[in-house]
Amino acid sequence: MAGNNLSPRQKMIGMMYLVLTALLALNVSKQVLDAFSKINNGIVKTTKNFSLKNDDIYNEFNLAAETNPTKAGPWKEKAFSIKSKSDSIVQMIQNLKFSLVMLAEDKVTLEGENLDAEGKPQPLRDITFNELTDSQKSKNIINIKKKKDRLTSGNFLVKESNGQILVDKLESFRDYSLSLIEDDFLKNAISETLSFEVEKVNVGAKKSDQTWLERNFFDMPLVAAVTLLSKVQTDVRNTESDVISYLKQEIDAGSLKFTSADAIQIANSNYVFLGDSFKADVFLAAKDTTQNPLIYVGDYEIDEDGKYKMIGDYDSISVVSGKGKYAVKANSEGYKKWGGLISMKTEAGTKLYPFNGEYQVARASLVVSPTKMNVFYILASHPLKDGALGNPIDVSVPGVPKDKLSVSCNNGIVKKVGGGWEVFPKTTGKAKISVSAEIDGKRRNMGSLEYRVMRTPKPEPKFLGSINQKVKKSQLLSSNAKLYAELSNFVFDIKYRITGFSVDVTQRGELVTKFAKGNKVTPEMKSLFESLQVGSVLYFTNITCKGPDGAPKSLPAVKLTIN
Repeated sequence: MAGNNLSPRQKMIGMMYLVLTALLALNVSKQVLDAFSKINNGIVKTTKNFSLKNDDIYNEFNLAAETNPTKAGPWKEKAFSIKSKSDSIVQMIQNLKFSLVMLAEDKVTLEGENLDAEGKPQPLRDITFNELTDSQKSKNIINIKKKKDRLTSGNFLVKESNGQILVDKLESFRDYSLSLIEDDFLKNAISETLSFEVEKVNVGAKKSDQTWLERNFFDMPLVAAVTLLSKVQTDVRNTESDVISYLKQEIDAGSLKFTSADAIQIANSNYVFLGDSFKADVFLAAKDTTQNPLIYVGDYEIDEDGKYKMIGDYDSISVVSGKGKYAVKANSEGYKKWGGLISMKTEAGTKLYPFNGEYQVARASLVVSPTKMNVFYILASHPLKDGALGNPIDVSVPGVPKDKLSVSCNNGIVKKVGGGWEVFPKTTGKAKISVSAEIDGKRRNMGSLEYRVMRTPKPEPKFLGSINQKVKKSQLLSSNAKLYAELSNFVFDIKYRITGFSVDVTQRGELVTKFAKGNKVTPEMKSLFESLQVGSVLYFTNITCKGPDGAPKSLPAVKLTIN
């Protein structure tokens, strides 16, 4: 309702309702009736959201009246009178919806109630609305079966007095709401939304006067009637929201209103390095722009009358635009507690509001943790290449977010990867990791840590298919006969590539050697293997390989016996 004050969701629901109402006049299909059920569910949720929003505003009235009962009290009474009337109407409409469905179907299914063993709600029978619990009375009606029933709504709401009683109560609510406001735009919006006048409509070739009840409930499918009643509930809650929001604005802006007036301290950080200053803003959640509060920092207590007072030595702090500016030098490590009282003048007298906080003082420290080992390895020949393998580390400075840290290395480069970093050292020896942090807009050096740098260990050469230094002749002659290098029990999963090897075989009492580039057995080697018998011995020697660091490595010989 309220013209442009409607939320997009409420506008959409209203538009959908008008469209579906028009469709009903043309064809009452199952799809249209099912759509009404979905719209009704959406409207019910909107009504509940309005109730929650309105409850927040009523809480603000309570707090404003507590702070200044003389000024806010009358406005609170008006607001709660609207709440009483709207609650009564919403409850009445809920009764009408329940009774209407029960009359049509002899049963009513409430969302989340009367659950069976599978947790599905079952219909309630032989029960009136007044016999329901307070929780059940507010539940949404679901699973309407006789959606097409066109008789019950007309008989129950038009021919009987139930509908007229509702209209009388709605008009009384509308008139009372209008009496509380002076805004013409808001008055027009409320009058338009809660309009229940007689209108002329086309009946055959003639125009005839029809009441609001006749237009909306006579010859109307059951599910559409329930949906319309749900929409009226939303209109009532929306009107209630507009009126109490208007009343809230009418309370004098100079009083402490619509808040608990709790004292608040906000610190830039609760973690302070030794030698730095702890800084915080202290203010009231609802400040009075006409005056600044007095803020005292120190110990306080509550006397026997329940009033706050400062004790011992305490200080006052300067206040700018309602905010106290507090700063104290951090001269020792550990947790520090602080607090005090805020003094504020109100029409009800001077009030004191306590505040408390704590912060931690620590020496500037740096933690650099290799996540896989306590040394760095040279793992990549081209560290800037995508997928290059680096040494992962976790770097942290207590009290400083990771996105404010910068990490560098004097023997290589450091890349940011996900939530950590990876180090790519260049040469063996040592590497120093240095860290700086951005604190209060300035870059600070947080220290450095030194690590050893080593090349990766040599892998173990193996012949594919061999077991315990034995191999079958068929495997030596297969198309996939080759050597491979494997590094077991190492912190990184490193792949090595055999770059060359030779094979030594004794043939007719003489040593024969063949050479190969790469890792595969050559045809010449296989010719040698053809003449070997079970028990023959061969040696793979001069084996070389390369890892991700690009450095060539010489590997030990492999002795194999044919079995």
